[in-house]
Amino acid sequence: MLQEHDILLNSRVGELVANDFRSAHIFSQFGIDFCCGGGITLERAISRFNADKEPLLQALSSLMVTGDKQQGLDQLALPQLIDYIEATHHSFVREKAELLLDYSQKMVRAHGEKYAEIKPLAGWIRALVADLIPHLNKEEQILFPAIRDLHQGVAKQHCFAHLSHPINAMAYEHDEALQIMAKIRALTEDFQPPSHACTTWRVCYASLAEFEQDLIQHINIENNLLFPQALALTAQ
Repeated sequence: MLQEHDILLNSRVGELVANDFRSAHIFSQFGIDFCCGGGITLERAISRFNADKEPLLQALSSLMVTGDKQQGLDQLALPQLIDYIEATHHSFVREKAELLLDYSQKMVRAHGEKYAEIKPLAGWIRALVADLIPHLNKEEQILFPAIRDLHQGVAKQHCFAHLSHPINAMAYEHDEALQIMAKIRALTEDFQPPSHACTTWRVCYASLAEFEQDLIQHINIENNLLFPQALALTAQ
């Protein structure tokens, strides 16, 4: 158990979440920022966020012996990891974004004049979609092909001087998307519909909660697995 705890303490928070997304809920319970603060070790995070060390380690250790764990992403080669991101998370964003826009506009038409939160919510959903869809396109058309070329040792001319430039830009846009998502969470009171909410309203809030969960997983995989491994290749 001590050795297991040592491994956890020396692991980066973001890597732990990327390898087992259930740990995100545990970090939230203990007040640890696992996304923007995911680049530090668990030991440093415990100190920084004044988390209760032993219960946290016990909770994380319990994940290692239970099922339903998404394993092996850190074992994938970069092209396969990119394929996974595109097939799993990029496709999810595109599918759900259209639905969220539709739900929110229906809510505006039906309830926008009566309930003050509806129109601002629709505005933030539009902002989130407007932020994410071009972001996905830039990754798929610029960054991901460059990472594939780098992994395969193919020398090609790209529209940037160093791979760190688009990676830094994408990481910045990740932060922007999470900030918008945080505003949506606050506006919806943690995605809890009021008692008078209609079916579309309830479905919209449930879809937003699902969207946030996927977005956190998506960003953690890129920030804490894909990007560091790609940058490591540039140093070889």
